Amino acid sequence: MARKIIINVVKIAVTAAILFLIFRRFNIGSKEILEAFRHQPAWFGAALAAQGGAIAFSILRWRALLIGQDLHVPFGHIVKTFLVGRFLGTFTPTGVGLEAYKAYDIARYTGKTEAAISVVLIEKMIGTFFSLGLLVLLTLPFFFEGIDRRFLIAFAAFFAVLLVLALILLFSPGIFRVILHIRFPLRNRIEKPLNRIVDAFTIYSRNRRSLLAAIGLGLGVYLCWFLTYWANSLALGAGLTLPDVLKVGPLTQMATMIPLSIAGVGLREGAFMGLLGVLGVTDGITAARATAMTLSATMVYFVSISLNLPGAVIFLLRRTDYRRQMAEMKTSAEPTTDR
Repeated sequence: MARKIIINVVKIAVTAAILFLIFRRFNIGSKEILEAFRHQPAWFGAALAAQGGAIAFSILRWRALLIGQDLHVPFGHIVKTFLVGRFLGTFTPTGVGLEAYKAYDIARYTGKTEAAISVVLIEKMIGTFFSLGLLVLLTLPFFFEGIDRRFLIAFAAFFAVLLVLALILLFSPGIFRVILHIRFPLRNRIEKPLNRIVDAFTIYSRNRRSLLAAIGLGLGVYLCWFLTYWANSLALGAGLTLPDVLKVGPLTQMATMIPLSIAGVGLREGAFMGLLGVLGVTDGITAARATAMTLSATMVYFVSISLNLPGAVIFLLRRTDYRRQMAEMKTSAEPTTDR
């Protein structure tokens, strides 16, 4: 308990320190913040719509992967579980509560714990290592003039390796069984879990339609996230173009996954403004525009958590009889005979 309190205090301190440094760097004060919010606040509606699109794509991606594992769950149940998971993820680092609740709920609903957990792990791999990794590789060339090329090449090589490993695991997972023929320390400990992971991925290598659908939907998730940044910039008068946001979006999203602050606040703004600076977008801008650009990133978090309210309501009102549902599923799965 004491350890968690210390970690949270450190995260709050890091968040406050980063925000203080950013606001000091661009001379951002309360006056500039108030003026930014008076620009065209109606555009926040578009930001909410974009974030709603990200949620919809996420739900459809999860559903595609569930079907690929032969976990047939009613769409309404999937939507409710996802929204509750989003609400719970608000209070956990890097949103792990969402993934944990999804795995827990589907495991109880279907009685297939390993399959439910495998879907969540595979979805995370598709979302982070494949979809976001691919977008990072596509946008890195835009920063060659402002960041040391040796660092960028090493960074790109790292993500390229992850991307290749993800492709192998997604489409030819059996190759990883070769590792088990090599004698190395702790081999006995990883043999069983590695076989289970490979078995889970092998199912998708036989049903590539679900896998390809999940990859495409994953790209849609991030596109909607970046559109949220852009809509916020229009609401606040930041003057950012959509190409600017699409260039810095992938690396900004990667920065928010570093568990050093509260929900990535501070890291998001720092990465967003720093990357815009590398592109030359922040050169010679006024304090008002700097404020609007910074808040464009900050408001992504608040727009996101504002859509967690439905999940909170469902969480408080939901009553799920898992035993009855499992019995119904087993009954529907039994072959019927003509009499």
